[in-house]
Amino acid sequence: MRKTVIVILCFTAVLIYACQHEVLTISKAPSNLVYSTDSISVISGTAGSSVAPSLDNNGGTVTYTITNTANQGISINSKTGVISWISTVAIGTYNLIITATNSSGIANAGYILVVTAPPVAAPTNLVYSPSSSTVVSGTAGSSATPTINAGTGGTPAYSLTGTIPSGITISSSTGVISWAKTVAVGNYSLSVTAANASGSISATYSLTVTSTATVTAPSSFTYSPATTTVTQGTAGSSVAPSINNGLGTIAYSLTGTIPTGISINSATGVISWSNAVASGTYTLTISAANSAGKVTTTYSLAVNAASTSSVSFSTQILPVFKTSCSGCHSYMSSYSGISSHTSGCNSIQNKIGTTYCSGSRMPQGGSPLSASFIALFNTWISQGMLNN
Repeated sequence: MRKTVIVILCFTAVLIYACQHEVLTISKAPSNLVYSTDSISVISGTAGSSVAPSLDNNGGTVTYTITNTANQGISINSKTGVISWISTVAIGTYNLIITATNSSGIANAGYILVVTAPPVAAPTNLVYSPSSSTVVSGTAGSSATPTINAGTGGTPAYSLTGTIPSGITISSSTGVISWAKTVAVGNYSLSVTAANASGSISATYSLTVTSTATVTAPSSFTYSPATTTVTQGTAGSSVAPSINNGLGTIAYSLTGTIPTGISINSATGVISWSNAVASGTYTLTISAANSAGKVTTTYSLAVNAASTSSVSFSTQILPVFKTSCSGCHSYMSSYSGISSHTSGCNSIQNKIGTTYCSGSRMPQGGSPLSASFIALFNTWISQGMLNN
């Protein structure tokens, strides 16, 4: 009896000690591993991640793993269970098995990731510019290359649809329409289709073949681009315009008030501006005329005021003169030499310009200094020739 009492007392003492010091810890396997959204579909090239799962961890520290895939680009946060994928994951369906593990066991859940191909789109905005041509019978030729938004369904293939006149063809890869000199006299409205795997877009092109060189008024007169922005003191020019000349010789001109320093080539339609054009925004009206009539269009030139910050002699002026001119003129390698040669017929600004009153243009035997540098040098002079 005494031994039994001693055993009971010892066991009771152990239990009391364990409760006071929390040495008895009973853990169970995790359970109820659930992703509230357990599937997702994304477009190829899109990175993303899942929601965090819910879990009864039953008192143990849990580690999350993906147990059935070695796919590069899909991973899981071992502490939170959030699944992530990068933009390079291949197209396909991924049935992922997620395992949450603690010291007493595991819990599993499924997650489905579907990576789909990007949607494909039909081509749009098929445009010929100009969209018509007039030629004399016996004259071969071709259209301009059309512009198009190709879409995402592959490279468009071009074709002529409907009744195709003899001698007229189209390049399936570029959309350029060509006609042989044997095309009969007539007016042809050509229907052009550009198609890819997702659909097609159509446009029309008009070809007029005349029996004689009958001049018609010009049409389809455009500049592309039709705007230019420059800094004051910068000379430049537009692109040549496109036009249907109506079989006549075109003369181009600027109409209305013409700003000082802006001109146009009457034969090509190229607009030019000198470095003397004042700051401002100019909407220029251009006329293109032949013996049968004329057509007009506009061109916008914005001249922004030059920066008012001081021109740096040491970094913007001196290095250019040292490189281009000091080989023949030693004074061009120092501030005192340059600043003392800025007046009179033999001034530096006179010698490097496009006109000069004596001697030879500088640099001798080399390319002229740029108009922008000449403008910069003149600005340095006007700012007081700072030795900065």
